[in-house]
Amino acid sequence: MMNSEMTFFEHLAELRARLLVVFFTIIFFSLLGYIYSEKIIEILLNSSKSSISDFQVIYITTMFMIKINIAIFSGIVFSFPILFYNILMFLKPAFKSNLSFIKVLTFVLFSIFLFLIGILFGYFVLIPTSVNFFNSISLDLLGSVSLNYTLENYLIYLCWILLISSTIYQVPILLLLLAKIGIIDITTLKNKRSYVIIGFFILAAFLTPPDPFSQFLVALPMIILYEITIFIIKFFFKND
Repeated sequence: MMNSEMTFFEHLAELRARLLVVFFTIIFFSLLGYIYSEKIIEILLNSSKSSISDFQVIYITTMFMIKINIAIFSGIVFSFPILFYNILMFLKPAFKSNLSFIKVLTFVLFSIFLFLIGILFGYFVLIPTSVNFFNSISLDLLGSVSLNYTLENYLIYLCWILLISSTIYQVPILLLLLAKIGIIDITTLKNKRSYVIIGFFILAAFLTPPDPFSQFLVALPMIILYEITIFIIKFFFKND
């Protein structure tokens, strides 16, 4: 649904302006990420109780590429609030009721909160669990053969876990926005609850080592967030 007060080309111009803001924000934080890449690498390795001396660097250009990857990761993570705010403002005309600045700010702050929770969950739970699991399998299979991981692949793996974990925790925000637009309602969420829970466990199976405890550990927060979303829609969106 488009805002009747804006033409199609005005919407395109707005989209272009917001994309430029997001782009330059990502560039800015990516530059900061590159400058502080060594500290960020140290923090990432601490999540699995590893140090940089535990890994191999094969090619002469590897450290440069690692810093570039860390910079891009940092740019995406730290520019998330600006990205979400601009997405929300661009979609504002599609909402059924007027979205005041206070409501926009509430959405943004709630989204940032969930994003941080997702990062922390990935850092303190998913990374140690998955790394320990795969290390144990490798040691069982290889016996006395030493494990020689490359620093680049290891860091990419850690970054992907954090990005996936933080993205998963945005599910309540997505559902709230869909409810605000009018695509879904409280009845739909309640009727589809069993299917959604199964979907969460399937998703958890892809993101965790193949053991029931790890899958439950990932699926449980998603189920809780889903129920919280239903509660919020029921009691705070009833007048929309």
